[in-house]
Amino acid sequence: MAFENAPSFAFEAEGRLSQSGICCGGMMDEGIAQFLGEGRIAALAGASIVLVLMAFVARAILTSRRLQGSSLFNRLFVVVAVTSGFFSAVSSAIGFSLITSQETDDFFRNAVLPPAFGVFVFCLSVAIWVGGAEMVRHRDWFRGVGAGPVGDALSFIERAFKLFIVIPILAAILFLVSTWTTVVGIGGVDAVRHTYGFELERLQSECAGIVAYRQRDFLFLEDLRLSVEDVRRAASAELTSGRQTGSAGRGVVSDYFAGVADWYAGLEQSVAALIAGDDPSGESPFTADICAEKTEGMRRLLARNAYDNYDAWAREFDTAFNDFAIILNRWRQDRRIETLLDQQLAGFARANPKPVGDSRGRVTPSQMAAIDRYAEEVEDSVKKLVSRQRREKPPEPILSAAELSPARGMTILYRWFVPAEPEQEEKRRARTQSVVKAEVVPSLSTLTPRDAVLKNANIFSDVWALALAWDYAAYILMLAYLFFPSAERAAGFKDET
Repeated sequence: MAFENAPSFAFEAEGRLSQSGICCGGMMDEGIAQFLGEGRIAALAGASIVLVLMAFVARAILTSRRLQGSSLFNRLFVVVAVTSGFFSAVSSAIGFSLITSQETDDFFRNAVLPPAFGVFVFCLSVAIWVGGAEMVRHRDWFRGVGAGPVGDALSFIERAFKLFIVIPILAAILFLVSTWTTVVGIGGVDAVRHTYGFELERLQSECAGIVAYRQRDFLFLEDLRLSVEDVRRAASAELTSGRQTGSAGRGVVSDYFAGVADWYAGLEQSVAALIAGDDPSGESPFTADICAEKTEGMRRLLARNAYDNYDAWAREFDTAFNDFAIILNRWRQDRRIETLLDQQLAGFARANPKPVGDSRGRVTPSQMAAIDRYAEEVEDSVKKLVSRQRREKPPEPILSAAELSPARGMTILYRWFVPAEPEQEEKRRARTQSVVKAEVVPSLSTLTPRDAVLKNANIFSDVWALALAWDYAAYILMLAYLFFPSAERAAGFKDET
């Protein structure tokens, strides 16, 4: 627990240093080192307290006069039962706090209820194992039957009933109360981090694909510039050599050609301004390492200590993740260049009116043919650029963890025993414009610690094994009382009835 606070301290300290204008790495490293040193001292102090407490409890049990006549095995069994109850109480209190915690400052809910639950788990565990062992060792049903084969057989049956019927029922209650919250307390946050780490990798891949898609705007701009140069050269050639009409010099045709070339150049400048200007999302997809910067910040949030206030930790990460997902969706649906070209193409004739005559009379048929031909070439060029821009589509969104595995709560357990039917493979449909507009980068697949340890039970199987060992090691030892009744009494007391 002490070391888990180190990342949180590091990032908070880094933020404070950045805000104050201090950029000295030595001071940052010194602060982290100092805190880590304090964390080691705190960990050592905590371990020492636990060891001293356990030593005191073990000594008290082993030397207790109440256990006079009990065997060493019986006394050590009580030590194991009490120790496992203590471990379960601490871990269950942590898990209970994760389940019931609130971001608001609720003293009873956040500060009183979890430790109270831990005390309850400790008392319940000791009652089941220590009290249960006492119940198993003594006769209840056949007290009047004397010693001998019949009495021993009846005692064996009674003990078997208690060990395999009564104690497992009590153990099931302990599982619901203690083992479950123990697993949540030990592995819940790590299981959430595991799922969120997958989601973060997905978000980074989405960002990389969308940024690569938006980088094509530069290629489009370069094609537009080359097209503008072609139009400008055609206008210049008409002015100097009369390539289209055969009559060089300024006139109606050359003026029209020059006006269209200027209009086209203005269109290029507008597209360049859209690319170079501020993005409406507040972040530019053309910023170097934008994906790495954003995901690195979220990794820092993910690595912070979640036990101080789980709800606040989860909310901060959720907000940062979904805010960036919204930005990615804006980048995906950014069709400003295409819209601009469509609008300008629709108003081409209005922006570049064709001449109907000059001071010397009407435009000749050959000149009008040259004007029409030139206008059609420019319009076709713009249409090709619009068509090319429209054909460019962002990558298909990656499925989120919630889409891959939507089960939550009891449905997760249901899926363990009743596998989902294989889904019919859907026919792949064409990614038309309407389909692309409907696609979105999924938001964060939010997950609670209790759902996370169920969904990732195969990954956190060691946590489940540890929690079961803590809670049920005493039960394995208790089985010795079935086949070895003398194990409960010390030498000199084994023949007492």
